Amino acid sequence: MGLSGVGLYELPSEIAKRKGFYDQEKLEVRKVTVGVGIQVAALLAGELDYSTVASTTAIASVQGLPVKTVMGWFDRPLHMLVARPQIKTIAELKGKRVAVSAIGSPPHILVREAFRKNGLNPDKDATFLAVGGSSDRLAALMGGTVDATPLDVAYIAKTEQLGLSSVVYLGDVVDLRLGGLAVATEKIDKNPDQIRRVVRATWRGITFLKANKIETLAIMQDYLRLIPPHVEKVYQYALRSLTVDGGVAKASLENELRIVKERLKLKDDIAVDKVADWRFVKELSSVR
Repeated sequence: MGLSGVGLYELPSEIAKRKGFYDQEKLEVRKVTVGVGIQVAALLAGELDYSTVASTTAIASVQGLPVKTVMGWFDRPLHMLVARPQIKTIAELKGKRVAVSAIGSPPHILVREAFRKNGLNPDKDATFLAVGGSSDRLAALMGGTVDATPLDVAYIAKTEQLGLSSVVYLGDVVDLRLGGLAVATEKIDKNPDQIRRVVRATWRGITFLKANKIETLAIMQDYLRLIPPHVEKVYQYALRSLTVDGGVAKASLENELRIVKERLKLKDDIAVDKVADWRFVKELSSVR
């Protein structure tokens, strides 16, 4: 199961792993960090069975590569746009340098959308630099290489301690999914039962997150290295963005497909079934 890095966005899978939900489905799950830019290639090569950065597969799907989303986790982003202390608004980022994990990655797309909503042209009013995961981006911000970066809200404690400016919670201004499960379509054809079991176990991770606050806070504190005063705040952000049914909210998916359409300069709208196969979460909903 591929991650872009440890973060709140893939917490449901970590809960499912720690609580033994995968074991109970006779699944041996190993989570590995893989660069966002090569996760699709890793899926197609069989080096990954699942990607937890499902939103990055949409462009690949539309371009004809055989990968699809099979499950969603968060309907809204879990990122805070963090900047140097003197920067307080998005407008003040005009002409500045912004670190993202990779060009075209979810953090890059999120900031571009936030810029648009605040009257800035992301193609002209900022310079985006591909730096890597959240820890690398934070280091670039502290080192003065960049002026701002979107960070997983699990970094709130650290950024506040460092005196950085929390410009805006992107989940409040952008409707776009974050995280989920994507697979190669060959797996859907050849091993649907495994996908069914992975989705079922991960859904138990989502419901556990919602229903067992105290134990979830303990897992978050340990896994995300959060300190007690901040773990509650991060947990509330997670609840605000969590999916209700294992799919993706209509507004979030429509925005994502619009962005892909614009990026690829397509004339026709993109059908949802081009990028997602919801059969497994629909089966799950029917028996819950």
